Amino acid sequence: MKNNMNIVNSRREKIMNILKTERSIKVADLSEILEVSPLTIRRDLEYLAKLGLIERFHGGANLVEEPIDKENMILSQKKNAIAKKAAEFINDNETIFINSSSTALLTLQHLKDKRVTVITNNGKALGLDIDSKISLVLTGGDIKFPKAALSGEFAISNLSKVTATRSIIGVSGLSFEMGLTSFYLDEVAVNQLMLTRVSEGAIVVTDSSKLGRNETFVSGEISTISMLITDRDADRAFVEKLEKMGIQVILVDY
Repeated sequence: MKNNMNIVNSRREKIMNILKTERSIKVADLSEILEVSPLTIRRDLEYLAKLGLIERFHGGANLVEEPIDKENMILSQKKNAIAKKAAEFINDNETIFINSSSTALLTLQHLKDKRVTVITNNGKALGLDIDSKISLVLTGGDIKFPKAALSGEFAISNLSKVTATRSIIGVSGLSFEMGLTSFYLDEVAVNQLMLTRVSEGAIVVTDSSKLGRNETFVSGEISTISMLITDRDADRAFVEKLEKMGIQVILVDY
């Protein structure tokens, strides 16, 4: 019985982690991600709603929005500082991949006065006010809300025909045990191509809370990346182990 409750609590914790990232999600999507029945997801959501953590709507749930507090402000500052630093490593006339991560997408807004081609599966890129010198290319594919991530066979087919100088990849988790992990199965194949079809390596951008975390679906081994850009709160032992593997680690102030 205790083991069953551990499984239930772990699943509900994953639901909350997903909602903290996505703010809103459908029952069907959670059922696919967590590989349980829609009925099980509905029960979990009902429980979380009773705790006041989420709000239900027909077919899904929203995270209960809290007033902007110091913790959320710091997280936003971290993401912005990380994205700004990543933009410094992009040079004129490069082609770069950017995945569906919110932190990776922020990099676009810090690319100023650089003639670059950006290939992304992040549909939200269309709504950004970006530098006119940037050539923006969407992969196409099936669009998955709420992230507006493009995935599926069409996206994979298009990506398999192009290469980039480097990629900017955000993750849900990064660990030595599982590597780069994601909440979403649909995004894995796209991430794998973006990690490997590059001439000068992949840059992972993530705040320090994701380090040592494992999520459900694996996009690649940790050895596939050339650089990690994270914030100064990163665990020092984790950083040192990466550096011993030959992976450059950049710690940013925020």
